[in-house]
Amino acid sequence: MSRQDSNSRQRILNFPVHPEYTFDNFIVSRESEFAWTTARQFALPEAIPAQSLFIAGATGLGKTHLLMATGNLASETQSALYVHCDDFLTTVAAGEESAATALAPLESVDLLLMDDMDRIAGHPAAQERLYLIYNTLRERGKRIVFAGRTPPNRLPDTERYLSSRFQWGVTAELGPIDDATTARLVPKLAQDMGLEIPDKITHYLLTRLPRDFSSIKNAVTRINAESLARQQKVTLPLVKAALGLEDA
Repeated sequence: MSRQDSNSRQRILNFPVHPEYTFDNFIVSRESEFAWTTARQFALPEAIPAQSLFIAGATGLGKTHLLMATGNLASETQSALYVHCDDFLTTVAAGEESAATALAPLESVDLLLMDDMDRIAGHPAAQERLYLIYNTLRERGKRIVFAGRTPPNRLPDTERYLSSRFQWGVTAELGPIDDATTARLVPKLAQDMGLEIPDKITHYLLTRLPRDFSSIKNAVTRINAESLARQQKVTLPLVKAALGLEDA
């Protein structure tokens, strides 16, 4: 989910929300297959061995997409809530009475999803609050899915009692997007925009694009804008102009 201004972003998102995020439209690579499979299991009501999942990976690899897809699928059979760590920190900082009221829904939900967990580093009060919420949900047999750039065993400035709770569950790391996945992702993003990118252009882009979702989507968006402006189909000269590429 794209980040919004903190004044306009909801503290808690009830599912279903952002229907564009599903498991079906997540392009699965060799480096994301385990995370995709495990997140989907957490969304289903069937019993699973662990109660928590931590999805770790660099920016732009699909952590938030998987969180949202998990919440959307789970909401078909149970209650699910999403909270960004920034909002969690703000709520805790507002004071005990205010935090207790605002965060109460997190303790009564079937599935809690928390994003950008790196931000909890160095915030002992928030860590203690999350520890209590984690324990409450665990005692009730509920599930939690976290996401962050850093795996839980390497989170800095995090109390051991909390990092150990993270590690009680499953950790799934997302690796860089490989060539085969990029070759499927480029035409899929183009198709979603009503654009057709020929195979030879896709292969050209494989040698030019960084291997993260944001960069790939940005490139396809710029190509689409150039195609619309020129009222032309996608050609190599058009792609070079759209992306500012001078090489042959």
